[in-house]
Amino acid sequence: MWNSVTDFGDSAVTLPLAAATFAFLALSGWRRGALVFAVAVLGCGAAIGLSKLILISCGQRLIAGAVNPSGHMAMSTVVYGSLAVLLGSSSLPPWRWSLVGTAGLLMAAIGVSRVMLGAHSPAEVVGGFTIGLVAATVFDRLLHAGPIKRLRLGWLAAAALVIILAMHGTRWPIENTIRSIVALLRHNVPQCTATAQLG
Repeated sequence: MWNSVTDFGDSAVTLPLAAATFAFLALSGWRRGALVFAVAVLGCGAAIGLSKLILISCGQRLIAGAVNPSGHMAMSTVVYGSLAVLLGSSSLPPWRWSLVGTAGLLMAAIGVSRVMLGAHSPAEVVGGFTIGLVAATVFDRLLHAGPIKRLRLGWLAAAALVIILAMHGTRWPIENTIRSIVALLRHNVPQCTATAQLG
């Protein structure tokens, strides 16, 4: 069961979902909306990627007491959270809050699944959630800083559902790619080699 839940947060689902959302906004002529969404998602991805590279480079944590934040949690939070904000932007408050609440429950379930599967500690899940929440909050603030364009968001909701159902269960080895980069750092960066020899 937990594998099925965690798959909703895999990059095989969140990245196509983010790409489809960006394409929908851009093709609808809402350049500001598309740009704000891209900034939030790419900023979150960059933050999580850099934090993982820094924290596990050279085989040691560079910041005492720091945790390795969950990428699943970060990307799930920014993508599902931003999508809920976007879909609810032109809706009445009850519908808007129900969308945000549903996204929140999904994020919570994904976070619990990462812990139950032993992929991350609770602190690492909270770390990933924090990064994703900051990015989603930036999206919300920037989105509402200007006029909200009226769009046929039903099409976006339908496309999102199709992508989630089609890609669920598929897994992309992005975490393995990061580990390969870290291994490359350990063997080719002089400082890392020196650290390993001292250890």
